[in-house]
Amino acid sequence: MSVDYGISVNQVPTSLIPPVKVDGSLPMAFGCAPIHRIADSAERARAMPGNIVLCYTDTEAGEMLGIMSARDDFRKWGLSEVAFSSFKLYGKAPVIFANIFDPNKHFKVKTDEVVAFSLDTAALSVGDILNTITLKDNENTVYVEGTDYTINKITAIITVIEDSTLAAAITAGKTFTASYNYAAPELVTADDIIGGYDVVTGVTSGLELVELAFPRFRMVPGILLAPNFSHEPVVAMIMAAKCEGINAVFNCVAYADLPTDTLTKYGDVPGYKAKTGLTSKNLYLCWPKVKVGSRLMNLSTHAAGATAAEDRVRSDIPYSSPSNTNIQCEAVVTDDGAEVSLSIPQANFLRGNGITTVLNFTLGNTLWGAYTAAYPGNTDSKDSFISSRRMLAWYGNRLVLTWWQKVDDPNNNRLIQTIANSEQMNLNALMAVGALAPGSTISARPEDNNTLSLMAGTLSFHVMLGLILPAQLIKFDLEFDPELLQNIFS
Repeated sequence: MSVDYGISVNQVPTSLIPPVKVDGSLPMAFGCAPIHRIADSAERARAMPGNIVLCYTDTEAGEMLGIMSARDDFRKWGLSEVAFSSFKLYGKAPVIFANIFDPNKHFKVKTDEVVAFSLDTAALSVGDILNTITLKDNENTVYVEGTDYTINKITAIITVIEDSTLAAAITAGKTFTASYNYAAPELVTADDIIGGYDVVTGVTSGLELVELAFPRFRMVPGILLAPNFSHEPVVAMIMAAKCEGINAVFNCVAYADLPTDTLTKYGDVPGYKAKTGLTSKNLYLCWPKVKVGSRLMNLSTHAAGATAAEDRVRSDIPYSSPSNTNIQCEAVVTDDGAEVSLSIPQANFLRGNGITTVLNFTLGNTLWGAYTAAYPGNTDSKDSFISSRRMLAWYGNRLVLTWWQKVDDPNNNRLIQTIANSEQMNLNALMAVGALAPGSTISARPEDNNTLSLMAGTLSFHVMLGLILPAQLIKFDLEFDPELLQNIFS
């Protein structure tokens, strides 16, 4: 028989569990990045299609994706647009990037392009050159990079090396041609963005990569983006579908654009939306585009940035709509650069059809639209307001991450009280900051936990959430009181 003496200390599980932090506005963007610019082959391989990359800064985006956001052509490189918007305009970090551009597949060939030198430089017609070029003269003399010239493969500027054979040939008045391959992200298709799982190769691609975010980075995407591709109805539909059941348990929302090349008049936009069936409750639709400097940008990208900025001032709780918040742009335009200036009734027409636009009123350029694409066909507040969709997704994801640690614990009263008491405290904290209406509760109701469900190992809680809805109309009633005229003589 063993006898213990002295003092014994034992630790028991804490009866209250704090919630896990979830970033409701974490963007996951699918599109094209100029990864051919990455010099290191191992780094370039990590950015190839089928992988995802997490970046916290514009510098990291440059190192890991070849992005030069301050100079890149956003029409070609959509992920550069997201990096510029997130890191520089709205201060949102991190961002998860899924590059779909493959330089081994998406390229075009220039053959015997005439090269005209001015003094010691010449410019090729297309930038983002892959590998090396073949530069020769009319006598088929081939000139060597590094010996006769240098070339900036991004800008396609050739610089002649002094006293080289090429310099002498230019002086002699010879003519030159260049042949080369260049990056062609325009060859990436909607099908590439949608992607899927290849059972033969075992490779996951496109939007299916959303499943890798949590296993890889322990982060749950909050907003899905596909700049330069989400205006394709099929892409937007698949994005919305991918918002539910990520890793079987997580949810998010998708921000998408409507086309601005064919839809140049605001009055045509709702009809297009209805015709293409873009009515998902998980979809936040944007029209038209915006202009920053000389570059056009997708409104969905700015909407995601404005959403993150709004969350930041709300303690990172996504209960507020991004509508009527400022966006960082100089003008609102269609695809051809024509400026769009909507009056309040015109902007409200789009808003009332579940389309978010830009209104320039007392606050400057602001997002204008609190509804998801489900509206006006679906008027259920939990489905029709983007703030409701985001709040439900965020709260549900937080429940999963917080309470997964208790799966397979003994299904007894201690477990029930731990979950119910802890979660009620979390709800109380949300109510205290105005993120939920008073009276939000959690309970394990007897009718939801009958003998058969308990025998099967199922424990059910019922959460009543008082979602906070946007104050879309603030009314003031003005009444003239003649009796107040007597106060003139007081």
